[in-house]
Amino acid sequence: MPPEIIAGRYHVERPIGRGGMGTVWLCRDEVLGRQVAVKQVGLMPGESAPDLARALREARSSAALHHPHVVSVFDAVEADRHIWLVMEYVPGSTLSELIDREGRLDPARVASIGAQVADGLAAAHERGTIHRDVKPGNVLIDGDVAKISDFGIARTDGDAQLTQSGLLTGTPLYFSPQLARGESPTPADDVWALGATLYAAVEGAAPAEDRGNAIATLTAIAETRPAPPAHAGFLADAIGRMLDPDPVSRWSMADAAHALARLHEQHRAPGTLETAAPSPEPTPEPAPSPEPTATTATTAAAPPPGPERHRSRWPLAVGLVLLLLVAGIAAAVALRPDDPSGTPAAGRSPSAARSPSGTPSTATATATVTTTATPSAEESPPAAEPAAGGPEQAVETYYGLLPDDTEGAWRMLGPTARDSSGGYDDYAAFWDGIDSVEVGPTSLDGDIVTVELTYDGADSETRRLRMEQRGSGWIIAEDLRTG
Repeated sequence: MPPEIIAGRYHVERPIGRGGMGTVWLCRDEVLGRQVAVKQVGLMPGESAPDLARALREARSSAALHHPHVVSVFDAVEADRHIWLVMEYVPGSTLSELIDREGRLDPARVASIGAQVADGLAAAHERGTIHRDVKPGNVLIDGDVAKISDFGIARTDGDAQLTQSGLLTGTPLYFSPQLARGESPTPADDVWALGATLYAAVEGAAPAEDRGNAIATLTAIAETRPAPPAHAGFLADAIGRMLDPDPVSRWSMADAAHALARLHEQHRAPGTLETAAPSPEPTPEPAPSPEPTATTATTAAAPPPGPERHRSRWPLAVGLVLLLLVAGIAAAVALRPDDPSGTPAAGRSPSAARSPSGTPSTATATATVTTTATPSAEESPPAAEPAAGGPEQAVETYYGLLPDDTEGAWRMLGPTARDSSGGYDDYAAFWDGIDSVEVGPTSLDGDIVTVELTYDGADSETRRLRMEQRGSGWIIAEDLRTG
């Protein structure tokens, strides 16, 4: 039991939580007149006294993060031979309690929670701090706001290793395969743990099975890839990218924050408040207007960056045939029998149908000369939105959106790349014929990223993409095809 007053200032009201790193008490700060959460730092296994260095390390790690989705640490005090951390009080419940109470959560809600937490952790990673214990119990939910808490075992680059050799810290169920094998922690381990946390939220259970003891659980995590989530819906691919066994190809936390924010924006219920984490890139604009003429749909090259044209699937071919038929019918109807001049009826503006070579077809050449229109300024696509990180990370972010989120991927293309795709209609139709795309090794030479891709688990090819820096991010300026 704690004293009634801690450090002569914090009046203890009641316990509000307990974890492996200590008990948390709701207190009233008598000096500032506000509620705070005060955690008594407990003993690590094998210790004979509270570890002051660890407590102060947590205070430094968290207090330096002034972020709306990280629980703030206000103070660290030593009183009555104990160490106490004074933190922001977040009413509500943990994500773990929410899952226990409600079971599987809606993917749109989970996307919002994940985007916010990822944004906070990305800020921590940017300053060199690894959380090392991301899990549902350390995600606090207050209405529509989510925050990551408990940097109790966080380490900052350059910090000394304070736990004794062989000591297990963190929650094994959310360990990455690398941590399970005893490797040193990296930011990629936090990405895995957040992916496992989101998996637990949509599935109602962690991706790893508790084998009854830590050694058996860690062995299973190190050797067995998690089964794909069955209830994740549109989040399945994002969770899969975060749970990539290879830490090199696994998303960065900034990638995860950006992608989850986009997914939440695209799938949140109409009329709800925007609660996703602030994206490191501009707020997504409305999807660009599809090119209106049949010319666009029939003269496009392969959508950049994507498979060569010979990889196109039957839905695109059928769509092109239908477009040609509709264009022909429209031209025939427009030329009224009672009008010998052949002038289209008032108010009609038949689109120009073109052959694959790009020249007008004989059936509609006359109508094409007088009626082909160009998009107005209002129909011009919005400026390309850069992806955070380096050029290789931007390429991985781009393909991580495909084939499901064609609008989001389209917004990462520059004008030249969009032009060579033949317009959004053809671009979207092409990716409709692709079930999956896997990103293999990437390499960077100047501003050119070479990437190995596998489509639908079978067809492979190499793409060379010219990247262009925009602000602190990158866009795909041009697809140079295969090397």
